[in-house]
Amino acid sequence: MTFGHDIIYLILNVIILGMTVQAKSLYEGQKDFRPSRALMMTFIAANLSAITGVLFVWAGSFFLTLTNTLMLASGCCAALTARSWRVPLSPELIRRSAAFMLFVLVTFEVFRQNGTYVQRVVIYCVFSTMFLSWLLYEVWQARRQKGNTFQLKFLALVMLISLSLRLARMTVVLMLEVPPESLFQEGMMPAILRLVSLSMDVLILSSLLGYSIHELAQKNKLIQEESQRVRAANVALDAALAENTQMLTALTMSVKSNNMGVLMASLAHELSQPLQMIRTKTELLASMPELQNSERQWFIQGLIQDNKRAGDIIVQLRKFLRSGSSDFNDVHLDQVVAESLVMVQTELTRCKITLTQEVESDVVVWANEAQLQMVVLNLLKNALDVLRTVPLPREIHLQLKQSEQTTQLTVSDNGPGVTESQRAHVFEMFYSTKKEGMGLGLWLSHSILKHHGGLLEVSTSPSGGACFTMTLPHRSAPRNDG
Repeated sequence: MTFGHDIIYLILNVIILGMTVQAKSLYEGQKDFRPSRALMMTFIAANLSAITGVLFVWAGSFFLTLTNTLMLASGCCAALTARSWRVPLSPELIRRSAAFMLFVLVTFEVFRQNGTYVQRVVIYCVFSTMFLSWLLYEVWQARRQKGNTFQLKFLALVMLISLSLRLARMTVVLMLEVPPESLFQEGMMPAILRLVSLSMDVLILSSLLGYSIHELAQKNKLIQEESQRVRAANVALDAALAENTQMLTALTMSVKSNNMGVLMASLAHELSQPLQMIRTKTELLASMPELQNSERQWFIQGLIQDNKRAGDIIVQLRKFLRSGSSDFNDVHLDQVVAESLVMVQTELTRCKITLTQEVESDVVVWANEAQLQMVVLNLLKNALDVLRTVPLPREIHLQLKQSEQTTQLTVSDNGPGVTESQRAHVFEMFYSTKKEGMGLGLWLSHSILKHHGGLLEVSTSPSGGACFTMTLPHRSAPRNDG
């Protein structure tokens, strides 16, 4: 009987060892894919119980206490593993389980020294029934939450059989007329029930491992599906961003075209001066053939300078009207402001608007120059339009400053200002307080600055008019949120 007992436990140990190695492989890779540590503890406890089951015959009867305790510890860890399929294991539950297993160890040792074989069988069957019932409850809850899979069905069936076998063994032992004094003296029926119960325990371990693998496979499938959705979303986002960039470019040109009245008046005035000088100097040269070479050379140099000035004005107009690319580069914002002021200077003079400015030099930002110039010009154009009907004095104050974190451009006037109700809608598309307004200028300016990672805000100026503040991050890359 002793030799057969050793052979059985050695076979069990080899089988459980193979499953333990398989369970260990599940803990490789990413942390989110690893099962609960309770699964590994289940197999370790089962392995140790099989080892001590062989040793107690040869090394001492105390190993019998260890065998029974470790087998029950394996059942406790199995229940914790099943619970981890639904909810994370709390430290308090783990501490209570460890304390209860210590109580089980002490109880078995007391009955090993002072109790009978029948009492030890009853205690073992009661404790194992408790853990199997807990495991069955957790599996049942997992079935309700995760679905009635084949693995969970099989596990529940094996546990019901195992419960029945333990209760049957306890009943048979209690009904014996002459109770045996040790495990090796029990009759054939209790021994068969005990060995079949051990077989069911191995099936329970196998089912736990199988469902844990199934859980990890499901997690991996969900992660792959989520990755595919993320990739699809990224493709859609890239397309939306490209479309957004095209829309900003098109709307920039639309707003520029809408502002062409003021710009053409200013540029026509600027262009008329060099053209008039070219005509005058040419007529003088034609009417004065007696001019000496030095004087004639002076007139020719003047013609060249006037021609260059007219050409620069044309280049500036073409630069403003071009659609531009969507590329971001280092842009000297102070130069953009200066060019924009040149474009509106004639209209400012005609409307008797006083412009004061505080512009720092060499202010460099990471931006799209064409889009940024449109924003600056739009803010100046809005202030100019507001002040046309305002009584004198009419004033615009422009300030450009740069700190370590941000660059700010402020355009304020002494007009009627923006009311609280208007501020809530002033940056909305197609909203305008002007009869002839398109309702695109401020919305587009706000969108461009958001695309640049900055913002556009409106407030009240010290003189009671409107104050628009454009803020850009210091040399940051553009945001891609549209």
